[in-house]
Amino acid sequence: MTKRHEWTIRLTALLVVLLALGAAARAADFKKGAYSVTAGGAKWTINFGDNNKLTFTRDGEIAAEGTYKVTGDELEVADERGPIACGGEQKTGKYKWKLEEKELTLTKVEDPCEGRAHALTSHVWVRE
Repeated sequence: MTKRHEWTIRLTALLVVLLALGAAARAADFKKGAYSVTAGGAKWTINFGDNNKLTFTRDGEIAAEGTYKVTGDELEVADERGPIACGGEQKTGKYKWKLEEKELTLTKVEDPCEGRAHALTSHVWVRE
């Protein structure tokens, strides 16, 4: 093995490690808690709770419950129950997230549930 080949392998390994650490640090930057927005005359709140539990409410009434998972700058949500929960093949959606100060912005990566995608991406959510 040539010295150049060795350096290429070492640099590639270092890059992989740095990318993995960056993704882990980014996920650690995600803040659990409640984020809300007022839209259509109602207060909508998303609560990212412990044990990856997600609750979506409208004026304090549960609209959907499910789970969430943060990996790097990606947020995956999965509805489980509730009057506006998406089910079947529409159960899970993926989004990119960005948190600046108290403002959470979600951008759709893929989500077959258009209602959820619209609700999550149409507004900037503010941390309570």
